[in-house]
Amino acid sequence: MKPKTLFSVFLLFFILIPFSFGAGDKKVAATPHKGPSVFFPSVKYEFAPVADGIVVRHNFIVQNKGDEILYINKIRTG
Repeated sequence: MKPKTLFSVFLLFFILIPFSFGAGDKKVAATPHKGPSVFFPSVKYEFAPVADGIVVRHNFIVQNKGDEILYINKIRTG
């Protein structure tokens, strides 16, 4: 495909067609998130090698970034 033809196709599909359907005219106001929103600063932890029988632990931080109470009902290890 020639560069001019490729540019014309790009222009048609990604710029002109969305505006012909009114996509460029709509202004959507951002609405703040309602409800709880869970956030994990770290979702993975690699333990160093340990001897057999040694107990190892790690605390994961769970944060609620929402505007309502976050209830944690079930926890499963992976």
